[in-house]
Amino acid sequence: MKSINKRKTMVLVLAVLFLILITTISTFLRDYFFNSYDGVSLWITLLEVIGVLGTIIIAIMQLRDSKEISRATFIVELNRTFVENPDYTEIYNALQNCLDKKCTLCENSGCDVTHCEIHFEKSKISNYLTFFETIYILYKKEVISFDIIDDLFAYRFFLAVHSRLIQQEKLIPQPENFKNIFLLEKEWLDYRIMHGKHTQAELDEACEKYRKALETDGEALNEVEWENVYMARPLKAIVSEEKYKKITGK
Repeated sequence: MKSINKRKTMVLVLAVLFLILITTISTFLRDYFFNSYDGVSLWITLLEVIGVLGTIIIAIMQLRDSKEISRATFIVELNRTFVENPDYTEIYNALQNCLDKKCTLCENSGCDVTHCEIHFEKSKISNYLTFFETIYILYKKEVISFDIIDDLFAYRFFLAVHSRLIQQEKLIPQPENFKNIFLLEKEWLDYRIMHGKHTQAELDEACEKYRKALETDGEALNEVEWENVYMARPLKAIVSEEKYKKITGK
């Protein structure tokens, strides 16, 4: 709240400074062209203009710095919300342990990671997904950008939405209820492809492979390898092309 009030104050100061600048310049030009200023007066007025311009530049720089500090603080708080929520961390740790073959079932039976059996209450899964739906809303409102959140949140997002557990429990049975998740996954992958972290060919191949596996084998959710959590089991493959376009509009 304090940072918001500070920005509002800075904007007001800038508005006043701009009015002063416009008034000073208009007075200077009017008197200059009507030859009512001597040389000393002209220099004084010119210095006044330069002084106001300098003050405006400083104010703009402070406003920009204030905005960046507020954004950084917001990201820190967003991350804290995630790591301090026991439901989020429980799901994340379980998925990561499964990926690393460190879950209880794998340790006891030496199972393959793709067959790891973990279960959570559906409400916990929904809450985890809701966190990232909020991320998408903040992104669309231009409060945050992928440049800011990619390193911090991308792995946590794709680890979940490309996992067998989350897809079986929520995303396959109820895709329309998680429209923002589908949109976030698509736009985030587009961003990562644009920045050279993946290729479109990789994504197309993964979609085609996963779609064919799902069409021919009900166990494909288990069979498809997912060591690369960004490319394994893309959401575009878990629904029909028609439904995917309806959900994402793309």
